[in-house]
Amino acid sequence: MSARLLAAALAAVAVSVALGASPARAQLDQPAGAAHAHFVASPQGDIGGGLSADIAYAMDIFRLGGFFGVVAVPSDEDTRNRIFMPLAASLGIELLGDVVGFSLRARGGLWGGATQEVKLTAGGFVGGGAYLLIALGPGVGISLGLDVWGLFGDGETALIAPGAGLSWSPAPPEPVEPSE
Repeated sequence: MSARLLAAALAAVAVSVALGASPARAQLDQPAGAAHAHFVASPQGDIGGGLSADIAYAMDIFRLGGFFGVVAVPSDEDTRNRIFMPLAASLGIELLGDVVGFSLRARGGLWGGATQEVKLTAGGFVGGGAYLLIALGPGVGISLGLDVWGLFGDGETALIAPGAGLSWSPAPPEPVEPSE
């Protein structure tokens, strides 16, 4: 992986952390996130699984934060037999009504892990996801959706990752009834 790609990915993560950690923003933003279990498939027919999480600051319907996970995709071919951990900046939009909602997420960063052929390795990571949300209560929903991930570096590949999990957002403020 080139030093420029690594520097750009680290800069993106640092900017998202700096924006989220500033005292002025901390009073306005509320934590939000999602945790998912994934079935993972490659175009070559390799099948695996993984766990992932998005942790973000909620700014109305917009989300800014980070993404991390752990994924295993076994294969008979050494170049595709891998376990990896993505770490990425994450941008998203999420709307959750009284019954249903949706969430769209875009991610970019790095992955580190191992392939059977190269052993320890790392590379670039890009991805996106779309989820249907089924409300459980104010700001909390079951999420069902699909992620598509691209891995660059040793054993470059694309992965399709349908998943299910839990999504949470700051609960909307309770309406204030006027006093008489």
